[in-house]
Amino acid sequence: MARDHMPIQIGLPPVTAWHVAEASSISYIAFIAGEALPDPGEAFIAAGRAFGSAPLETEAIAIDDERVAWAFGFHIARREARIIMWCERAVDGATPDGAAQNAKWVVFLETLLEPTRAVDDAIALAATVARVASERTLLVYDPLLGTAWKPEEFVELFLDESEHRGALLDERHLYRVELNARDRVNGPYWISTVGLARVSKPELEMLEVPVADVRAALELIDALAARFVSEDMPAAGAPFEAGPDLRIALVPAAEAVQTLAHNAPGDATDRRALVGPRAALCAAGKRGSFKQIWITPFDELGRLTRNEAGLFLAPRVAQVRAFRAQSTWSMFVSAFASSLPSAVFLAKIARDRTDGEREHMWITVSEATHEGGCGTPDRSTTAGEILHFHHGDISDWRVVGLRSDVAEVGPESAAILHTFFPQL
Repeated sequence: MARDHMPIQIGLPPVTAWHVAEASSISYIAFIAGEALPDPGEAFIAAGRAFGSAPLETEAIAIDDERVAWAFGFHIARREARIIMWCERAVDGATPDGAAQNAKWVVFLETLLEPTRAVDDAIALAATVARVASERTLLVYDPLLGTAWKPEEFVELFLDESEHRGALLDERHLYRVELNARDRVNGPYWISTVGLARVSKPELEMLEVPVADVRAALELIDALAARFVSEDMPAAGAPFEAGPDLRIALVPAAEAVQTLAHNAPGDATDRRALVGPRAALCAAGKRGSFKQIWITPFDELGRLTRNEAGLFLAPRVAQVRAFRAQSTWSMFVSAFASSLPSAVFLAKIARDRTDGEREHMWITVSEATHEGGCGTPDRSTTAGEILHFHHGDISDWRVVGLRSDVAEVGPESAAILHTFFPQL
């Protein structure tokens, strides 16, 4: 009897292109000032305060290293992975960018993320190391991503115990996007993520990105990476929507690079140290009249570059962007009132459609107040159409053209406006 499929192998897990055998661990490091040894009891209390649940099954760990002052492991209720913490003497000069030169101690934390609530779990982990030595903590550091937070930053991001705790953090806290090229000015570029393996997902990448489409490619990878932190990934090669009517496919990187030009960024030489599955963003469906191959989604990137298409965002990303945009709107209003001739002031606003859905659209602002404003839609089909909005409708904003060396300013870079408008 002929078979049209492989025999089912009872007891073996399904194997997919995106299967990550084991998630990578996440680590945070706190750099601490002062000669006094950080108290392990305070570390215990810090963990309980950050997670809202006292550590369980605490056990001292013996580490054969004279620099290590103490080490222990523990569990947190309703959390599967064990957390390891230890404290050791700081090494002179071994701080990120020299930002904590006065550090005398270093507290490390390492564990696996809780997959069902990865962002909130990461916030609690970072809060734990930040609180171990209280005001003596000079810096909190994510060694994989190379991200460092100074006291005013980690207090705002991780230690806020008001109703806004975590309001400034979303899935983008768990990964970063790298831009690589042989020619950094002219490209082409190889763009890839670092950190998705910590949530058991393959790293995303895009090959042969033209210099004109770099920004669109970065936004596309960033939007998808944030979604896939918690969403299931589509099947390899299956077209899916990255935005309304914006179809692409994810392809195993090993297959996508087969037609890559010699010495192009992302070639075999660049991949020698890479491990685990990786997913390349490609056009939906293979292309070519002679030999069908996967290619970079050039057409889709062009549509994004020309603002002819938008992207679906992870809900938490949209919430954080809106929170930042609304909390910094007063700076936008003050800059707008200064009437800098070269600048263009844009706002993304949410409005209800006739079908009940809520859409976000960019407008060129013609009036801005602390309560809201009005402006002209970028792609209006009605001549002279003016849309009015309230402060709560704002989900993003941009000031473009302030100066030739500053492409734009947005909520996350709003402090730059002080350079142009000292009165803010």
